[in-house]
Amino acid sequence: MISQEIETYYLIPAIRRELVKLMLEKGENQKKIADILHLTKSAVSQYLSGKRGKQFILSKELVKDTCENIMKGNNYLTEIQKLIQKLKSERKICKIYTENSIIPEDCEVCKNVCLS
Repeated sequence: MISQEIETYYLIPAIRRELVKLMLEKGENQKKIADILHLTKSAVSQYLSGKRGKQFILSKELVKDTCENIMKGNNYLTEIQKLIQKLKSERKICKIYTENSIIPEDCEVCKNVCLS
């Protein structure tokens, strides 16, 4: 898989799952979470029940600042993209991919860091 496919199929759903959990812990209801993240209420329910985003392990700590920024009113897509870029620039993405037994075919960072 190429890195963009991994982000689309695994990383972004895992980020959303953790965002939903954190927002719920902060007292938001499922309807409000759905509105904030531009999801359906049933999608929020599926993230909470583990039907979505469960194929990829991601620490809640990595998503904490992103959640706070989104809840302050920042654009959720921009915040998710900033998180992904931060994970890449700090090479934390490599650890996440390794923990999930995935190495992107097109990722020079992962090839240099994860395989060495």
